[in-house]
Amino acid sequence: MASVALMPICSFAQENDTDYELRANEKEGWIIDKKGNKIEGVVRLMGSEDSPWVNQQKVKFIAKKDIDMSKKKQKFKVLDTDDLKGYAAYDGDVLREFELIKYTNVRESSAASGGLGGNLKMIKNLSNSNYMAETMIKGPITVYRLYGLPTSVAVGNKQVQEMEEDLKRIRTKPRILVSKNGGKIEELDSKDMKKLTEDCEFVRSKMLNKEYASYNPEKEEKERSKMGSLLKSEMELSGEKVQKMAMEILTDYNTNCGK
Repeated sequence: MASVALMPICSFAQENDTDYELRANEKEGWIIDKKGNKIEGVVRLMGSEDSPWVNQQKVKFIAKKDIDMSKKKQKFKVLDTDDLKGYAAYDGDVLREFELIKYTNVRESSAASGGLGGNLKMIKNLSNSNYMAETMIKGPITVYRLYGLPTSVAVGNKQVQEMEEDLKRIRTKPRILVSKNGGKIEELDSKDMKKLTEDCEFVRSKMLNKEYASYNPEKEEKERSKMGSLLKSEMELSGEKVQKMAMEILTDYNTNCGK
């Protein structure tokens, strides 16, 4: 009933041994400021399942030391990519971490349809290069999840329908990005797995022996024409297949061959 909805999901102790009760949309976590300082407190994710891209742009936060237990309503600050190097929040038992990266989503801008809305979307994605991308895997090989930025402009029934379809695609098919040893951040697809792991005999042996459920070397490592490779890449980018490969193979690489 109403009383259940108002119950806190958890609490944590303050320095004065008083528990702060988290509201339903608040999570324990921290921020990393521009100087690299880790500040613990309470996080409110501003994005949702319907708008996950908002988490890449800003977050609400209050430090533990700033919580005033005498007040029912706390004053959260809105922090964006100009304020932070990263932030993290416990979403239930899962720690979600976001890291500031530089990346221009050229592919997403090229996916824009025509008309005013499509042009605005293209400009929006090309002009933004700083994002708080969510980390899927951390280590010598780091993998990020990045959503495109939509437009909210649509004129007429046709454009409204196109915008709704585009929003659905953006929500369900984020770009999967990868960086090895702090190098350039690039889009990840299956053909990169061999290149990323060639310095790890342990993982390469498992790949070639088909010990990863997501990876078949006979299909992934066969030579293709440029057109065939391009078509395959377009089909797999943002797909579940690449994400499964990353979680299996690149996590194993970081565990066994990461320096």
